[in-house]
Amino acid sequence: MGLNKLISQIEDSINCDVTLQEILDLMVKNRTKHFVLLNGKKPVGIITERDILLLYAKHINLNLKAIDYAEKNLITTKVNRKVNYILGLMLNNKIRRIIVLDENNEYLGSILQEKLIYEFGQDIFRTNIKAKELIKNNKKASIVQIDSTIQEALDLMSTNYISSVLVFERSTPLGILSESDVVNLAQKHINTNLTIKNFYHKNLITYDSEDSLFDVVLKMKNDNIRKAVIYDKEQNEYFVITSKDILNNIKGNYNLFLESKLNDIKNTFNSLNEAVIEVFDNEDEQLIYWFNKKANELFDIKIDDKITTLLSPIKWSTIYNKIQSNSFGKNEIIEIGENIFQLNIICTKVVDNTTIKLLFTNISEIANQNKQIENNFKFLYEEVPYPYQSLNDKGELINVNKKWVEVTGYSKDEVIGEKFSNFLEEKTETLNKLFTKFLENKHIENEKLRLRKKNGEVILANFTGSISYVNDQMSTHCVFKDITEEEKIQKKLQLSDIVFENTTEGILITNERFEIISVNEAFTKITGYSFDDVKNKNPKILKSGKHDKEFYKHFYQELKTNNYWRGEIWNRKKSGEIYPEWLNISVVKDKQNQIINYVALFSDISKIKDSNAKIEFLAHHDPLTNLPNRLLLQARLNKSIEEATELKQRLALFFIDIDNFKLINDTYGHSIGDRIINLVAKRLQKNIRKNDTISRIGGDEFIIVMENLNDKNHIKKIAQNILDDFREPVKMEQYLFDITISIGISIFPENGLNDEDLIKHADTAMYSAKNLGKNQFQFYKAKMTSEIFEKIIMKQELNDAIKNEEFEVYYQPQIDIKQNRIIGAEALIRWNHKNLGIVYPNDFIPYAEETKLIIPIGKFVLEKACAFMKKLQEEKILEEGTISVNISNIQIKYDDIVKLIDEELKKSKLSPKFLEIELTENYLMRDTDESLSILNELKKLGINLAVDEFGTGYSSLNYLKQFPLDKLKIDISFISDLPFNKKDAAITKTIIALGKGLDIKTIAEGVETKEQKEFLEKEECDEIQGWFYSKALKEKDFIEFVKNFK
Repeated sequence: MGLNKLISQIEDSINCDVTLQEILDLMVKNRTKHFVLLNGKKPVGIITERDILLLYAKHINLNLKAIDYAEKNLITTKVNRKVNYILGLMLNNKIRRIIVLDENNEYLGSILQEKLIYEFGQDIFRTNIKAKELIKNNKKASIVQIDSTIQEALDLMSTNYISSVLVFERSTPLGILSESDVVNLAQKHINTNLTIKNFYHKNLITYDSEDSLFDVVLKMKNDNIRKAVIYDKEQNEYFVITSKDILNNIKGNYNLFLESKLNDIKNTFNSLNEAVIEVFDNEDEQLIYWFNKKANELFDIKIDDKITTLLSPIKWSTIYNKIQSNSFGKNEIIEIGENIFQLNIICTKVVDNTTIKLLFTNISEIANQNKQIENNFKFLYEEVPYPYQSLNDKGELINVNKKWVEVTGYSKDEVIGEKFSNFLEEKTETLNKLFTKFLENKHIENEKLRLRKKNGEVILANFTGSISYVNDQMSTHCVFKDITEEEKIQKKLQLSDIVFENTTEGILITNERFEIISVNEAFTKITGYSFDDVKNKNPKILKSGKHDKEFYKHFYQELKTNNYWRGEIWNRKKSGEIYPEWLNISVVKDKQNQIINYVALFSDISKIKDSNAKIEFLAHHDPLTNLPNRLLLQARLNKSIEEATELKQRLALFFIDIDNFKLINDTYGHSIGDRIINLVAKRLQKNIRKNDTISRIGGDEFIIVMENLNDKNHIKKIAQNILDDFREPVKMEQYLFDITISIGISIFPENGLNDEDLIKHADTAMYSAKNLGKNQFQFYKAKMTSEIFEKIIMKQELNDAIKNEEFEVYYQPQIDIKQNRIIGAEALIRWNHKNLGIVYPNDFIPYAEETKLIIPIGKFVLEKACAFMKKLQEEKILEEGTISVNISNIQIKYDDIVKLIDEELKKSKLSPKFLEIELTENYLMRDTDESLSILNELKKLGINLAVDEFGTGYSSLNYLKQFPLDKLKIDISFISDLPFNKKDAAITKTIIALGKGLDIKTIAEGVETKEQKEFLEKEECDEIQGWFYSKALKEKDFIEFVKNFK
C-alpha cells in the first residue's frame, strides 16, 4: 500500500509567520485537526487541537505568533517508506499523525491514525474481538455536568490529558465536548466562564461493548468520527475509545500480520549460499520457525523443533548467553556433526518479540572441496585450510596440522611435546593471563600473538579456539590466521588518514544524499568552514552565485553519466569571498552498484590561473560585478587627473555606499546581498558616459569618476538622477527591498590634486551624507574631515572603554559648612584612557550623550556610587552619608530611569534617603509638565532631588515652587570670582535667600579659596564642595580623607 493514498487531501499547512488566530480560522474552515507550519516548503512546527485546548484553557492571546507555541520536535518520514514503518512510528512515538516529506525534505502532507486504521481494517480486524476488550483496562469516561463552565471542562481535559469529556445531566448522558469543539469555541473567543450547555455536541453516538471492534471501526469511518463512546451494561459505565486505543490493539496482534508482510525477506534468505535458520525467542525456549533451502539440505531439522535438537544444550546456552550480553563475535567457529561452520548472528525485534537468525557458512567444504570429509577428527584438522594446533593442560603442543607446519617452517617432530610459549615473542605474564581467560571462558576469540617462525621471522597471528574434555583430559583446539599483511594494510590506512588530514588539497566527502560527512584540514583552511559548520549540510552552501542553472545541469549530468566530474568552478568562502578552484568529484559505489559516497578533491587556483587574460581581468576587476576594482580605478583616476591638469578641466569623484546593506546581508544571506550589489551596479551604470569610470572598491562601496564637468550644478543634477534611480523598491524572490544610497562628492582640483586625497575626501563627504540621514549627496567641505574623524574616533574609543572597563568613579566630599562635617559626596566619572591618561567628563560626555552611550555609562556610575555609600555605612565610616549622582536628560528620555534607580537601590540595599539625584536646570525648564511628572515619580522612591547648575538657565519661580526639590546647587561660574565680583556675589546671595524662602537647601560647588568659604559661611549657605577641602578622590583616598577630616 503506497503512502500517497494515505496522505490527507485536506489543506493542513501554512507559512510559519501566521498567528494562532489565523490557524484557528483555517482549522475551522478546513475542518482539520492540525496545521503544519512551513518555512518555505519545509515543516518547522505543528499546532494541533490539543495545543489549542491547552492555550485556550490558559487564556493565551491568540494574536501571538503560532510558531512560538508549536511543537517543533517533529516526527517525519519520506514518501517512499512502507506502511508498516509508518504504523510503527505512530505506536513507538504515541502520536496521531505522521508528517510526510519528499526527497528534498519538503512537505507533502500528513497521514492520520484513523486513515491507517481504516486502510488496515481488512488485514487486521477479521477477528471476533469485541469493543469491551479495549475498555477493560481503560478508565471510565470523564464527565462534566451540563451546568459546568467551559473553563471547568477545559481544565479537566488539559489536566488529565484527554481529548474529550461527556456532558451529563445528573446521570443521563446528553452529548460530548471534544477537542474539535474547543477549536470552534477558541476561534470565536467564547468566554470560558459561560456554562457548557449551549456549546457541546449533542448528537451523541454510542456503541455497545458487545459490538465487534471491526464494526465499531467501520461505523467510526462512516460517521467520520475519531473517537467512539462505548456503553458497558454490566458496569453501567461509559468509556471513550480513540484511534490510539485501536492501534494498541493492532500492536497486540501485529506479529502474524507483520510476518505476512515480510515474505520477500524470506525469499532473499532463500537465495543465499549460507544456511539460515530463524529462531523465535520465547524466553524459556527457542523454537525453529523458519529455515532456508541450504539449511534444509545440511541439517535434519523441522519447523517447531527446539534449536537444541541441532545444537547441544550446553553449546546453545553459551551462544544464547553471548547474544543476550551482546558479546557474540563475528565468524565464530562451531562444530556440528562432522562439519565445521562459521556462525554469524542477526537479531531482529518484531514489536514485542525477538527473532534470531543463525547464518552458517560451511568452512569444511572450503578446506577440501574435492574430498569427502571423513568422520576421522584427525583428518579434519589436518586438512582444514587454517593453521591448527592443540595443547594439553601443561601448555605443550600435542597436535599441529599441515598448514601450521607450512606457515611456521617447523616439522611436526620439532614441535610436538614442546611448550607453545617457546615459539612466541610474548611476555610470560601476558601468556598466563590469556591462558587463565581461556580456562574461564572455555574459548578465545581474535586474540593476537606474535609467533616466531623457524627462520626467525616474527608474524602476527589471530587465534580463535575452544577447549574440549575427553576422559577428563583437557585439550585446546585453536586455529589462527596470519594477519601480518592485514596489519600492514591497516597501517597504510592510518597513513592514508594522515595524508587525508595533511594534504594541501581540500577534501570533502558526502553520503549518497549529498550530506557532508567529512572534510579535511585543508578544506577548512581554503574555505574557512570548520567541519561543525558544514556537517550534514549540502555542498550547495559553497555556491558562489556566478554559475547559472545550465552550468549545474551539465555538472550533475556528467557526474551521473561518467561517475566523475573535473573542471574549474567558482565557490564562496565562509567570509563571503568567492574564489576559483580546480575540482575533482568522484562517485563511490558498493558491490551492488549503489552510490554510497561522493568524494570531492579541490584546490584554490586563485593565484595560479593558467589563463593570462583571466588573471589580468581578475587582477583589475571585481569578480561579482565585473566592474573595475580599486587597482584599475586608481590607474584610470591618475590618468584622468593628468588629462584634467593638462586641459585645465574639472573632474568629479562620486563615493557611493549602499544604505543599511550590512543588515540586508546578515538577514537575507550573501546570495541576496550579491544580487543587490549587482542591481546597484547596473543602475549606477545607467548614469555614466562612455568615458566615465565606475568601480566597485569593496563590500557595498562604489566610485564613479566623471571627467570634464566644470559646472557644479551639472554635477548636482547627475547626483540627483542617481538617487532618483533608487526610488522604486526592488523585488527579489519573495522579498521587497527599499534600496537607497549615500553619495559623497569631491572635485578636482578644489578638493585634492591626487587620487588618494580625492577618494578620501569623497569618502568623508559620504559619511557626512549618512550622518545627515542617508539617501542624499554631499559635496566635500574641509571641516567635514576633522568633525567626522573626531566623532568616529571618540565613538569607537568610548565603545572600547565600556568593554575594557576603563571608567572609574571618583568622589568629591560635600561639607556641612555650619557643623564642619562631611555629609556626603558627589560621584564623578573619570576615563582612564590607555594613551591620554585621565580624561575628564567635559571632554567625553557630549559624545557619550550624542551616541547614547551615556546610558550604560550612567548606569555604571549609579551602581558604583550606591554600592560605595552602602559600604561606607556598613563599615561605620560615613553612617549618615548621602551620595549625589548626576543624571543626563538622555538617560531620562531613552531609559526607564525610575525603574533603574529603584533596581540599583534594591541591589545595593542602600536606603533611598541616602541617594541624591542631580538634574540640570535647563532640562527641568525645557518641558515643565514632563519634568514635574518625572520628579514626582522619583520622589515617590524616597530619594533626594537637586537642581545642578542653578542660575545658568531660565528658571521660573512659579514652577520652582511646584517642583519637589531638596537642594539648589549654585553653579561654579558664580563662585569662582567670589567675593570680589559684585554681580556674582549678588546672584549668590539671592540664590541662598531663595533657598531659605522655599525651605530648600543650597550647596556651592567649586569652592577653592578661604575667602570664598568665609563669604558663603557668612551668607549661611548650607553646604559646600570644592578643592578648598578636597579634589575628587578614588575610593581608597576618599575613605582616608573621611577618617582624617577634622
